[in-house]
Amino acid sequence: MEKKKALVIDDGIDFIAAYKAVLEASDIAVISATDGKKGFEMLKNEKPDVVVLDVMMETPDSGFEFLQQMKEEGLDTPVILCSSIAKASQANFDLNDLGARVVMQKPVDLDKLVENVKKYAN
Repeated sequence: MEKKKALVIDDGIDFIAAYKAVLEASDIAVISATDGKKGFEMLKNEKPDVVVLDVMMETPDSGFEFLQQMKEEGLDTPVILCSSIAKASQANFDLNDLGARVVMQKPVDLDKLVENVKKYAN
């Protein structure tokens, strides 16, 4: 059986390293990008099973722009949104409208991240 593949998009290399370590330890292949533009190219070219997406990167709402672009292009890869402003964002945005499956508050609970990646990478 082929490994599930997660695309991690975060401008924090420490976050990428941490997510990659726990996901790979759980037998999930990880590819990563440090900005939304590169991440979007990887999404289209690499066809990951799930995307772990930071909200604040190049701009404070890069993650939301990424989700909007996915929607416009009809891409339905499951997205796990990770944000230090998750609770505030949830009040301001309709997650179902954006297309994210779940929002995780940073610092992310790594066990919960693995659980969510396995749940949505199908």
